[in-house]
Amino acid sequence: MAGGRPHVSRQASSLLNRVSRALDILVEISEPFDGLFPSIINRRSHAMLTELPAAIGGQRDGDRAHLGSNLIHDEALLQTMYALDVPGYVTAADRYLDRFATHCTDTVSGLFPWGEHAYWHLVDDRPGNSYGLAGRSSLPALTHDHLRATPLWLWEKLHGIHPGCVERFAEGLDNHWVDIEPIEYIRHANIDGVERNPAGGRSCDFPRHSGFYIWDLSFAYVGTGRCDFLQQIRDFLDYWWSRRLPDGLCFTESRVPEGEMFWDHRGVTQTLSLATSLLESADLIDDAQPGLAAEMRSRAAVYTDGFFAAPHDLAKARFVLGYRPDSDNISMMTVWGSVYGKTPASYTAGLCLCHYRISQDTRLLEFAEAAGRCYLNEPFARDINVPGMDAGMGLGLLADLYDITGEDRWLEGGLRRAEEIVSLYFGDRALPSGASGIAWYESQMGPSFLLHGLARLALQALHGVDCPLGANYTGR
Repeated sequence: MAGGRPHVSRQASSLLNRVSRALDILVEISEPFDGLFPSIINRRSHAMLTELPAAIGGQRDGDRAHLGSNLIHDEALLQTMYALDVPGYVTAADRYLDRFATHCTDTVSGLFPWGEHAYWHLVDDRPGNSYGLAGRSSLPALTHDHLRATPLWLWEKLHGIHPGCVERFAEGLDNHWVDIEPIEYIRHANIDGVERNPAGGRSCDFPRHSGFYIWDLSFAYVGTGRCDFLQQIRDFLDYWWSRRLPDGLCFTESRVPEGEMFWDHRGVTQTLSLATSLLESADLIDDAQPGLAAEMRSRAAVYTDGFFAAPHDLAKARFVLGYRPDSDNISMMTVWGSVYGKTPASYTAGLCLCHYRISQDTRLLEFAEAAGRCYLNEPFARDINVPGMDAGMGLGLLADLYDITGEDRWLEGGLRRAEEIVSLYFGDRALPSGASGIAWYESQMGPSFLLHGLARLALQALHGVDCPLGANYTGR
């Protein structure tokens, strides 16, 4: 199909023009900020919004980046800019990362101001604390939380610009440990200090985060050979292995007071996320530590079996995010309309394809195809504000299924869905809205994934499986 039909080529060119116009505006807006993209933008004037719009349903003000920029929000945009290989885009992406690496990373701990609760404040030219947007009576410390995985290409770019910031970031990951017996880690860490957080009422040690840290530390270890990084990898690797359930699943958190939401709660996608990060880390570290890499792969297989022990029903499109046995506490993935704590099915299905590319476990492809059929057939939810991430990851899933299977139905269906999504998110504006039904662009809602998904489908329509833009597997 790719490139073989004139109307397909025209549609693909139209989609790429949409993406390019949006990128052109973002590059222009970044000029006063030394290349960094503002998070919240007026789509009519193309100016950074000085007043924070009201949050949409399921969005928390303490996760936003008002008057700031957040690299974790923007990495899919930068990936797209590099793949399009337009000199101006490559220059702009390089400028963004150079500014971030050389100007924004010199924190007390070494941890970067990015992710879920921190960002770079463009007006004050300092790290920004998202908790300050939530109207709290007392402001928590500037907090590191990964939010999503850091892709290899991004670590390589940052290392090429400023190797020291990558090494200091890896050192700062020690702040995620909590001094309690038995020892715990926590997904939140202090950026502006070297003190570990005290133990709280619950552990907040989501399994996926240990996968993030193992991956980060593996990259740093390969580059430095530092024994302390290797020990940290082993400590995080053993953490959930000693706490896993007999079926291979991990709890959503290891310590939760009885009766609270996550008490005795199985983290299904959390466990798969950890498994996938272990497989990627094993490939990265294999030459330097083949025995450790083999152990990572072996444990990943057990965790993957745990994911499939959950009560999914692919025939009925029931995709389980997490659950407590023998209760009605079961969290299902949505197709459209994710909220905090409940990610869309495309999020996990894309993760399945990342894992499948490494493991060739066909169960993962079957899961992703079942979710993909939902994105082909389920009507878009027009009665709620659907974050751009949902639309973008849905398109990205269809594009990746086409790339892996070569089946035209995924590309054809993706292009049909793309036309609908363009009308909903762009309208007559050049920048997409952060979510359907709102008037502004906001990076925290995931429009970077929307632009990435549109660009990948368009490039596949023109070039087939030789598409220069790869999948984005950071959502996990």
